[in-house]
Amino acid sequence: MASMKRVLISLPVLVAVLLAAIPMAQNAPAPQRVGFVDADRLIQAHPEFSKIQELRQQADAEIQPLLEQLQALDQKIQSGEATAKDRQDFDVLRQALNEANQKWQQRINEALKPITDDIDAAIAKVAPEQGFSVVMNRRVAAESNLVVFATPDTDLTELVIQELQR
Repeated sequence: MASMKRVLISLPVLVAVLLAAIPMAQNAPAPQRVGFVDADRLIQAHPEFSKIQELRQQADAEIQPLLEQLQALDQKIQSGEATAKDRQDFDVLRQALNEANQKWQQRINEALKPITDDIDAAIAKVAPEQGFSVVMNRRVAAESNLVVFATPDTDLTELVIQELQR
């Protein structure tokens, strides 16, 4: 009899909780759809990507000779045949290489900015049209183990490329 009283007392509480939950369930936000893009492909597909390639070629043309000279001096140093001047030359070349790398990286980043801005705008246009509220870089999501699986229909790369080419 005592358990029957408990059930009867608990029943109105349960009904009240369920009735309170109905409005919350009706106001629950729609599930968010997550999409993915291959950011590297988007950059390479951009109409201005050839400028980035040209900058990289110019950077390689300046940096490669410095690397070769550094490697030759490094071999001398490692073998014990280096003079004090060789060590000094090595330090100067290493500094020149670091400065050249920084200079070219800055130039490439500056040239990439309008490209990434265009890509961001294209993603912002395509994603809502396709019902996506969140778009992630596929490689970053995979490398960070943030996402381990996504169906192919979540890939917006081709649609964004089409938008970039308009």
